[in-house]
Amino acid sequence: MSRTSEIQGVGSVPHAYYERSEPLTGVVLLPSQERHDPGEHPENVRRLPGVVDRLRDAPEWDRLFVLYPRYARTEDALRVHSEGFVEILESTGADAPLWLDTDTRVSRDSYPNSLLAAGAALAAVDAVAMEAYHRPDSLFALTRPPGHHTGIDKAMGFCLLNNVSIAARYAQATYGIERVAILDWDVHHGNGTQEIHYADPSVLFCSLHEWPLYPGTGWVDETGAGDGTGFNINIPMPTGSGDVEYLEALDRVALPVIEEFRPEILLVSAGQDCHAADPLCGQLVSASGFKAMATRSAELARRLGIGLVVIHEGGYNVSTLPLLDRSIVAGLGGFEVEEPDPFAPLDAEPPGAWDERLESVIATHAPRWEALR
Repeated sequence: MSRTSEIQGVGSVPHAYYERSEPLTGVVLLPSQERHDPGEHPENVRRLPGVVDRLRDAPEWDRLFVLYPRYARTEDALRVHSEGFVEILESTGADAPLWLDTDTRVSRDSYPNSLLAAGAALAAVDAVAMEAYHRPDSLFALTRPPGHHTGIDKAMGFCLLNNVSIAARYAQATYGIERVAILDWDVHHGNGTQEIHYADPSVLFCSLHEWPLYPGTGWVDETGAGDGTGFNINIPMPTGSGDVEYLEALDRVALPVIEEFRPEILLVSAGQDCHAADPLCGQLVSASGFKAMATRSAELARRLGIGLVVIHEGGYNVSTLPLLDRSIVAGLGGFEVEEPDPFAPLDAEPPGAWDERLESVIATHAPRWEALR
């Protein structure tokens, strides 16, 4: 029987028909990122240009699928945020520069730029959801400001609009996707993402984050509410965790649960601030660790036959961020890229609390997830 005769349904082509032997990955660029200018601030206009320059100079650049964003619409933001909050953000330009809280500063064009950043995530969703041979398997949206601390009605932690949650709701509303998985490996807990989806069983949220650390949320017992109980999984990583601990958290908890959940799209809040040289953390993840986390995420998405969208969150060392983001792209695309990481710890002692915390996470969620039993 020919391949064509196996296709059932007039005008309906199975997603697998468009699969390739080699993965196709790429990036969504944000050329206007400097319009969000908080001045001398950890989340500043210097974060992304070096990343893009490094990628463009890399030999794998010509193999990447490159997109540019569109603006998210107000209705996209309102699927996630309250109307009053969106109105406040929109009004900030007239009085900028100003502080929304002790950490979050906006400039005149911060709000329109945040709509473009959210739109980059939506463009990535559109691309990985389309049915075409040139459909990318994964895309890395290189955007700022970050978003995962922003909840329903409050900006905080350098974040304005919650890009990953807006992407999740957009995927559900536009493509009829029923189940979305969000994996967050930023060093800080994605408290805003957790708040937005806390009672929703259609969105599985798994967060790996240093604890204790800002914003102080994300302990093991925060498991969801109502019908969403069990669909919010926090893995609080002890200070001093590195590649071994982060990959064990993925391999033993996050990825098996995501696979059991059977999402129709996988979104990653990718913050590179758990790197060993980041000024805002006490973790020890290396460039190789980020590549491995991206590789595992991409392999899971391909195994499930779903699209993967990676959205930039933290990462505040402008000297190391280009190396780390290139490592993530290499992991997504299966590129053999080995760049030395001078900050990778060679003889770090494993954090003493890790085994106990991991077992606590497993024990807490095993009643709901067979993969953890």
